[in-house]
Amino acid sequence: MAVKKTTKTLVQEKKEILPKKDAKESKKETKIETKIDDKKSTQMQDAFQREDKKVVDWMLDHPKEVIQEWESLLHKIRKKRCGTSGGTYPITLSPLFLKKESLNLIATVGEKLDKIVDKVVNLYFKDEYVRSYFPYPELPKEWIDVHPGYDKPTVLNRHDALYDGKTLKFIEFNTDNPGGRGRTDVLEGIYRDHPMYKDLIKTYGRPFEGKVLRKSLDALLSCYKEYGGKKENPRIAIVSFKRFLEGSDNEIVRDYFIENGYETNFMDAREFEYKKGGLYSGNVKFDILNLSLRFTFFKRYPSEMKDFLNAIRDKAVCCVNPLRAIIGSHKELLSFITNERNYHYFTEDEVQCIKDHVLWTRKMDETITISKEGIDISLEEYAIRKKDELVLKPTDAAGGYGVKIGKGTDTAEWRDAIESSMGCPWWIIQEAMPVPEIELPSIKDNKIVLDKKFINLNPYVFNGDYAGMLGRVSDSTIVNVCAGGGIIPIFELND
Repeated sequence: MAVKKTTKTLVQEKKEILPKKDAKESKKETKIETKIDDKKSTQMQDAFQREDKKVVDWMLDHPKEVIQEWESLLHKIRKKRCGTSGGTYPITLSPLFLKKESLNLIATVGEKLDKIVDKVVNLYFKDEYVRSYFPYPELPKEWIDVHPGYDKPTVLNRHDALYDGKTLKFIEFNTDNPGGRGRTDVLEGIYRDHPMYKDLIKTYGRPFEGKVLRKSLDALLSCYKEYGGKKENPRIAIVSFKRFLEGSDNEIVRDYFIENGYETNFMDAREFEYKKGGLYSGNVKFDILNLSLRFTFFKRYPSEMKDFLNAIRDKAVCCVNPLRAIIGSHKELLSFITNERNYHYFTEDEVQCIKDHVLWTRKMDETITISKEGIDISLEEYAIRKKDELVLKPTDAAGGYGVKIGKGTDTAEWRDAIESSMGCPWWIIQEAMPVPEIELPSIKDNKIVLDKKFINLNPYVFNGDYAGMLGRVSDSTIVNVCAGGGIIPIFELND
């Protein structure tokens, strides 16, 4: 349900041509306008809170009807292919409503950090010191060194954050072909027709934009044009391995591209042929490769992948994300940007953004470093002593795998984990932020009850622009769908 936050209304500039007024009169008028806008905004929020509570109370009192509607909604979700081969993704009964200023904060900071990530990835190729921060980049050097033919080193990104209504902190950056593009838009559309929420969304929510898929396609076409592509309607391949393509989010993406005039096919990376200066399947030539699988999977079949990789190397096809984008996903990058010794690589505005919105992080081979309190420390002693304030993570894992939360780990087990990871650059220690909680209606034993869930908010940034947001909830503080969490659709409230 709605997250309560402090309202901050911006006064829009008047567009009419008015007679000039003295400074005192203008200042007085601005104050009056601000008070009026604040009052309207507060009234709108109060009205929304009342209506939102009515919906929840009705749900609590009518479990039979809610369960029937829920089953109907699940059928719609399945028909729209928002699921896996085994069923639908776990999804909440109710969506999350965010105020405009909260959503704008997440979007703006997400875009700023996206630029910072790109800066570090570019520095990796120019600066030996920066490159030393990433000693094990997972992919062969010759793959990473391939320039894609366009400037931006990461394109289709999702950055994961914690936001409690006041504090916004980003915990990791996903530039390794993150998923969820299709279902984010589709779920929003389904909830707009949900009998229990459609009136509330229509009255208080922003109009439907469906911009995640649109901006995804725009990003591909922009890269293709910069790469030197000349076709008005280039052919797109969504590239993975067969077992990951069918019955997935990729089907939604493929259909959207086709509906908008771009022939798109699923392609197993092993089945391409590199011939006649292009990348083919049979006699069909592809112009854009949209990679939809974590980069490391592409190392599994080296002999079968030669045509695919050679075509990318020779720029015979436009590849998005470029292989070098893997550097942006490595958690060593968080250590690099939050270390005061590296601030000279960034502008004052970038440094302030990092300080305000990125959790303090260190690689475990940075044995003598600066703590989050700003003092020189022995990392091993500090990590053991500050157990309840820290999280231990592998640098290259996804889905919450391998993560140890100090506060929830036995002291002896934590000490062993710290001692065994010391000196290893493929492990990081990160400041722990309390994971925000939200109270949501859920079905239990054929009843509707209010459950507390942990939540994170994850903005998509495509080609540098905010494109939408994936919301995730969980019973665990490790909030990830792969680790048993669920998805919560997000709606922006009207002013």
